[in-house]
Amino acid sequence: MPNNTISISDISLVQVRLIEVRDTGHINVNDRHFALKAGASIDITPSLCEGINIITLIVSTDSIKDDPLRLLSGKYEWLGRFEIYVDGAIAGSYSKRGSYIIGGKENIIASIEVNVAKNASKPTVMQLINQLQRVQGITDADKTDFSKSHPHILFKNGLAVHTWKNQLGVDHVFITDYSEKCVYGGYVGWMHSKYLEIALERLHNELREYIV
Repeated sequence: MPNNTISISDISLVQVRLIEVRDTGHINVNDRHFALKAGASIDITPSLCEGINIITLIVSTDSIKDDPLRLLSGKYEWLGRFEIYVDGAIAGSYSKRGSYIIGGKENIIASIEVNVAKNASKPTVMQLINQLQRVQGITDADKTDFSKSHPHILFKNGLAVHTWKNQLGVDHVFITDYSEKCVYGGYVGWMHSKYLEIALERLHNELREYIV
């Protein structure tokens, strides 16, 4: 059963950060699984849907058979510490530790219920990401290239779609939230450029009334 509840709107950006772990940490978001290293964070916004979502924070321990020197090293505990951020602000911190006996087990740090409510403003971050991720041939792009892009579609609620073509002629697309932070980046190869062009035109036509 979830031991915490977070309520957000569907224009929110949700991230999970693994602060500390022994041995390995991962999270389940509904039916999706993500592995995390200590110090790393992940944007789980595309994996959330409207309504109730369950996020489970888990620490897995190595089996004593795989790590026989563990007992000699004095590491008799497993531990995990996670943080959840909504729109860049911390929304919850979760930690737990326990005794290491034989290992090879999954230990639940926390199970969080995230209630995503529909926002009256359109479009939403999740809506834009979901539509662009369906473009044939699209691949997630490095968000550091966002600074080279230019606005392509500006929405009244502050969201925006930016585009950029690199020196090799590869088309990139980025989405920014209402704080002008890049929340998604993708690119397509030459043979799929037309599909991205069609998707952007469709977004423009379907959401015309919400465009600046």
